[in-house]
Amino acid sequence: MPNYSDQRASPRIAAKIPVEVTGRDSAHKPVAEESETLLINDAGALLALAADFEPQRRFVLTNRNTGDRCEARVAWRSSAKINGRWSYGVALIDPPGTFWGTVPPA
Repeated sequence: MPNYSDQRASPRIAAKIPVEVTGRDSAHKPVAEESETLLINDAGALLALAADFEPQRRFVLTNRNTGDRCEARVAWRSSAKINGRWSYGVALIDPPGTFWGTVPPA
């Protein structure tokens, strides 16, 4: 199995940060869903969402702790739902350097 860890922009860390996702799903229906991150790094996050987004779909991600907003894109989606939710790897598009705020150690 290939090791992609050295290709990441920054290390991934476990962090539960409350977020809101707003945009349009695969059927172009409006989405406004609250969730929390599972993993984060400077360039993105791993999220679990009920909303159905196809890869490359863009949406707005809001950090509910700080109120900061950033456009994001679906970089990866799980092949099946777990407990009614899809797993998504999302890439932040031009995030402010402090988008995640202060993250406590995992």
